[in-house]
Amino acid sequence: MRKKPPLVRDCMTHLPIEAERCETVADATRLMRANGVHHLPIMNGSRLTGILSERDILTARVRWGDAADTKPLEEICQHDVRIASPTTPIDEIITDMLAGQIGCIVIVDGGFVVGMFTTTDALRLLADLFSR
Repeated sequence: MRKKPPLVRDCMTHLPIEAERCETVADATRLMRANGVHHLPIMNGSRLTGILSERDILTARVRWGDAADTKPLEEICQHDVRIASPTTPIDEIITDMLAGQIGCIVIVDGGFVVGMFTTTDALRLLADLFSR
C-alpha cells in the first residue's frame, strides 16, 4: 500500500524572508547573503507581487551592469508566481516544480505568505527519507 504524502506545511520553510517591491537589487543581494537564501517573495505591503531568484539578479547584472544594483525589485522579479496552499500534498508541489522547471513555490494561506517550498526543502525531505 502506498503511503500518503505529507502536506507542504510539514516540509516548507515557514515565514520566509521577504523584500518590498521598491527595494533595490543591492538590498536584495545583501538580504539573500545575510540569510543564506536563493529566493525572495516580493511584496507590496502584505500582498505578494512577485518572486526574485539569484538567477533574476544575475540576468539584471548582465543587462544593466553596475546600474542593476539600483533597479527596484519590481522591475526584475518574476510576476508569474506559483503558489500553493499549506494543505497541498508534497507530491503535487514537487510535480509542479519539475513540470515548470522552477526552484520554489510560495505557500499562501488566507492571502498571506506563510512559507516557501524550495529545491533545498525537497532535498532536505529526501535526506530525511533516506536517514530513517
